[in-house]
Amino acid sequence: MQTVKDLAQIIYYLALSIAGPLALIVYLVERKANRQEREHKTYDELDNRFFEYQKLALEYYDLDILDVPNSDPSLAFDKKRKQEMVAHAILFSLFERAYLMFSHEGKEFRLRQWSGWKYFLNDFLRRESVRTAWQMSKQTYDTGFQAFMDKNIADIGSKPVKAPIAQAPQVARAAPAPPEVLSAQAR
Repeated sequence: MQTVKDLAQIIYYLALSIAGPLALIVYLVERKANRQEREHKTYDELDNRFFEYQKLALEYYDLDILDVPNSDPSLAFDKKRKQEMVAHAILFSLFERAYLMFSHEGKEFRLRQWSGWKYFLNDFLRRESVRTAWQMSKQTYDTGFQAFMDKNIADIGSKPVKAPIAQAPQVARAAPAPPEVLSAQAR
């Protein structure tokens, strides 16, 4: 009987020594996930509001209300140029949101979805007006996204121009995720 009692005590202490650390690990992982979810909700809400503001700036292009300042009225942008700059800012915000949101997704989902976004972004970055708009407004975006965009612009500048997106073949679904996205997920 004493042997059974001793064996039960050993099993009890072993279970306690395993369950305690496991419970702590689960708690810490859940806490981190909850924090990331709160951060995501905050970012999402603010980004939605900023997107609305950008649409307003596009509608009222003649006002000096977005990140393309009219510091010298004699050199003011014409209507189309100002609208183009604001539209680029809206698209940059959309790409930033995709970049940040996909960095928190599972690898398989990110590989399937991000490859199409990246292909569209690279096609978009081939335009001189887009690169100019980016240089004028990039300080207003996430620093990881800034580095990602600057790297893509540098890479695109060193590669020959491909066919336009309308003539390009279908994007492969298993394209590798950008290192920035993978490192952001590790954080």
